[in-house]
Amino acid sequence: MCQKPAPSLLLQAQKEHKLEFEKCVVVGDVGTDVLAADQVGCVKILERTGWGEGSLTKFRNLWAGVEADYVALDIHDAAKWILKTGDL
Repeated sequence: MCQKPAPSLLLQAQKEHKLEFEKCVVVGDVGTDVLAADQVGCVKILERTGWGEGSLTKFRNLWAGVEADYVALDIHDAAKWILKTGDL
């Protein structure tokens, strides 16, 4: 099944591009993005734009037990955090 939170698409990308998940970052605005990234060991960033604010409040129970590594204001903030973090 290629639908989040199942990590099928991430696993397919890993095969096709020889990705090392511990060096990969998933940025998303939905808790299921964080869940999928967590299942494969990627760094997890949730951005507050789009569905992000609701994912942090109203729908937080849908991904309880998993924490984002960073909560970004937007994609620009996420990119700045990735660059600041340095070598993943």
